[in-house]
Amino acid sequence: MQYVQDDAMAIMLLPGPLEEFDREEHARSLLSIPRVVALEASKRRTPTWLRNAVPMRQARRLRLPGTVRLVVLYHPAQYPLARALCARHDGAELWYLPPDRSELSGRDAAETQELLTTDSLARDRSTQTLTETPPGDSYDDPLRLRLRELDVINARAFMPEVRFTRSPLR
Repeated sequence: MQYVQDDAMAIMLLPGPLEEFDREEHARSLLSIPRVVALEASKRRTPTWLRNAVPMRQARRLRLPGTVRLVVLYHPAQYPLARALCARHDGAELWYLPPDRSELSGRDAAETQELLTTDSLARDRSTQTLTETPPGDSYDDPLRLRLRELDVINARAFMPEVRFTRSPLR
């Protein structure tokens, strides 16, 4: 009989390269958890007419080393992929750490309006929307607590795709 270890995991959707990200320290802190992986956004902008189809295909083709329990979204431009990942992985929660409204400006008025609309959709769909808190408090605390509750943070070694075989007793 074979058993597959089904590790819970979380995915962070970064708006670009980690080194260029305003919340790099926060992201690196989460990446120190063995069951958390990050996906960086493509540098190329997807045409408007493909913005729903491409993320659905990406979510379907993505091979992950565990079961996605939580998706962390940092920018509304990544919301279509977050929505597709949550739909693909039944029961996955979406946690949104939105940028300041002042950072939601596009190349033109239409793109800015699209980002504001997508931001609103992400806020409505998310299980939890975290915002900056007064100095001394961390908006990371509720997220880490939830990662523990979902078994993403645990004491077991992370061994993705490990198969155990039990031979019959003789």
